[in-house]
Amino acid sequence: MDDRFKQLILRERDQLEFFQLLNDEELEQVLPYFEAVLYPAGSILFSEGDPGGFVAFILSGTLEVKQHTEFKRAPMVLGTLKKGTFIGETAFVDAKKPRAATVSVLEDSELLILQMSAFESILQQYPDTGIKILKGFLKIVTIRLLKAMEKLAVAF
Repeated sequence: MDDRFKQLILRERDQLEFFQLLNDEELEQVLPYFEAVLYPAGSILFSEGDPGGFVAFILSGTLEVKQHTEFKRAPMVLGTLKKGTFIGETAFVDAKKPRAATVSVLEDSELLILQMSAFESILQQYPDTGIKILKGFLKIVTIRLLKAMEKLAVAF
């Protein structure tokens, strides 16, 4: 991983919620498993129906999550994601399941990509850290699920 990204993560850790879960030693252990990637505005991170296999952590920029509806010309915007969060976590539940939404890059974005195969290596080499990472995913996914339920309750 580029040293610039490593320094960015360490410097802005307070704003990168997911990385707050790990202490300095754990962070040093797992950072080599991540790939730092720059995505320009207008690009697509992944499309609905694509195979899973990785999760992306947003260091900077803005992503938009859309899902097709029965009306071909009217995809539904599920959310806008910014620095400090992640997308693609369902790949960690079932990497064979196709992506449920399309993620577009609205602003130039710096992302950290964690491939499922890299995460499996983390679990083998650093099981306690891997469990902490899974707990972090579970915590944030649960928060997202509860917010979605609140929105549905209001709609009906």
